[in-house]
Amino acid sequence: MLVELAPHSSDAELASLATRIARHEDVTAWPLRLAGRCFLVVAGDERLVHRVSSAAIRAWHSTAERGYWLVDRANAVLPRRVPLGSGHVGGGDLWCGAGPCALESVSDTVRTATMVRRAGADAVRASLFKVRSGPYHFPGKGRGGLSALAEVRAGGGLPVITEVADPRDVGAVAQVADCLQVDPRNMTNRALLAELGGSGRPVLLMRGVRATVAEWLKAAEYVVSHGNPHVIMCARGVVSFDRSLAYQLDYGAVAAVRRHTDLPVIFDPSHSTGSAAAVAPAALAAAVFGVDGLLIETHPAPERMYRPGDAAQMYPVDRLAALLAACRQVRDLAAGLDAFA
Repeated sequence: MLVELAPHSSDAELASLATRIARHEDVTAWPLRLAGRCFLVVAGDERLVHRVSSAAIRAWHSTAERGYWLVDRANAVLPRRVPLGSGHVGGGDLWCGAGPCALESVSDTVRTATMVRRAGADAVRASLFKVRSGPYHFPGKGRGGLSALAEVRAGGGLPVITEVADPRDVGAVAQVADCLQVDPRNMTNRALLAELGGSGRPVLLMRGVRATVAEWLKAAEYVVSHGNPHVIMCARGVVSFDRSLAYQLDYGAVAAVRRHTDLPVIFDPSHSTGSAAAVAPAALAAAVFGVDGLLIETHPAPERMYRPGDAAQMYPVDRLAALLAACRQVRDLAAGLDAFA
């Protein structure tokens, strides 16, 4: 539940009302200020909420039916654009983040960042923590790689996107990275999502491979309800009986999320297909569906990468500029049709 209060409500009023509303031991409440509006976020069974009277209360918004309210486009709480580095994602040109899945060699990653910047990318991806499917795969450099990530950021001249998997690492990683990525396996990690709500950094929230669109939106709501309105929704495929590609490409989810929220939606054609040869057609199809951006894996020397699986989906960095130009052209053409707005 969300209790909307007068925008000028003081911190003392919020604290007092939170205590009164959450009188039951299984109800908690905390303040939230977003976009000039003031709320109390109330967690717990709505039947246990003590509905107090106060001149400061403007409305009681039930979340029992859908589980989200703040991210709903109809309620006009969130901005269309998410700031990232000196630019933004959403509400304008097609954004692109590109680079290797995991940060391995610093020199290779700096070189990649320089090349993708020249190709027109807006950010470099390079993760320190990787939630791998097997226990024997390279898990990333972890906290020990923070200085390396800082080198990539400084040397490549682009904002850095990196994954974080443990709530205890969020603060340290946020000091170095410009955007914090949530792996599909962590989309329902509530402790992590709550910590990201207070990180002060944009959050790139990947859809779980078995998650419904509603569950994905509720995960975004979790971040926003803890104070962070800057969430980027990233589709990257869902499981299917058809294994022609790594995952079933979830373009329908892109269209559905765009109808429900103003949060920017991007697409990862690398992880979703698992094949470098399929990245371009998958990215072009995503552009038709009006995505706000693309997250593409690329590396100038994929043969040097640790895992053959990662190397197999590296799009050639020397073709990135042409692909982005084609995607922007296709996206603009499709926007004229207004098919998925």
